[in-house]
Amino acid sequence: MLKPKAWFIRQNAMFSDLPERELELLEQLAEANDYRRRAVVWSPGQQASTIYVVRSGIIKVSKVSDEGRELTLHFFTRDMLLGELSVVSETTHDTHAEAFEDSNLLAISKDDFIRVMMRHPPLAMRMIRLLGERRRSLENRVENLLFKSAHARLAGLFLELAVHFGVRDSRGVIVNLKLTHKEIASLIGATRETVSFAILDLRKDSLIITEGKRVVLVDEARLKQLRDQ
Repeated sequence: MLKPKAWFIRQNAMFSDLPERELELLEQLAEANDYRRRAVVWSPGQQASTIYVVRSGIIKVSKVSDEGRELTLHFFTRDMLLGELSVVSETTHDTHAEAFEDSNLLAISKDDFIRVMMRHPPLAMRMIRLLGERRRSLENRVENLLFKSAHARLAGLFLELAVHFGVRDSRGVIVNLKLTHKEIASLIGATRETVSFAILDLRKDSLIITEGKRVVLVDEARLKQLRDQ
């Protein structure tokens, strides 16, 4: 069962310190929408005019080249905000966003979100920090694609996914996100075959173990060393 919209907004770190009147305004403005797996949230060329907060499920954002090759940019899960660029620019989306699994999103129009930010400047500062963090993350992704080996990119990916999807147990950290080798390849800019061989090498070196489509990180320290090579 999903928690009520009002409860979800009030416990979200982005909005938790808003004054009561702004919280009530957001509750009124936010529209809850269900997306079945593979349903499109936005597509390239569509006007960027909505901020979304993931209430449940996972949203995948990717970019597709003219040749049809997909590069997955990010997975967004519970409490994460997406579509933030619409706040700072009059633009259309150049990415594709779809539900990776059944999801529920809270949608707030750009104009309404800006109105709340103007009434509460600390929210605007958090948005600026979020934009900066997302830009740095994207720059790091580009640098990794250009200069790091597939093994290093894979280690970095698993460590990054563990931050948002990790569940620790006696063996290490379970990355609780089921990905095929093809989907992993689209995240690190490699071929499916390269990913398969790299995962095999990480398993042989006792850095990870695999359980179907899930990965368990058993030696985070060595994975970090590999990532930083």
